[in-house]
Amino acid sequence: MKTFSREYPKIPKVREYAKIVLSNDAVLAGYVFVDTTSRTQDLLNGETSFFAFIDKEERIHLVNKNAIIEVRPFDQ
Repeated sequence: MKTFSREYPKIPKVREYAKIVLSNDAVLAGYVFVDTTSRTQDLLNGETSFFAFIDKEERIHLVNKNAIIEVRPFDQ
């Protein structure tokens, strides 16, 4: 049996609390995952079109960046 190794090292992530307002007026409150050396705005400005978001009920959402109107990080 052949085993496969991961070619890319795993980058540690941290949960950052944020409120996100979407173009359909939905408001998501919960957590985004960012690299330990990054900020929430780095995630939003990254290359991918979607990112994972976990709400307060621990449900996972895939958020399309094009649908975002406003992001309020926890510290604001």
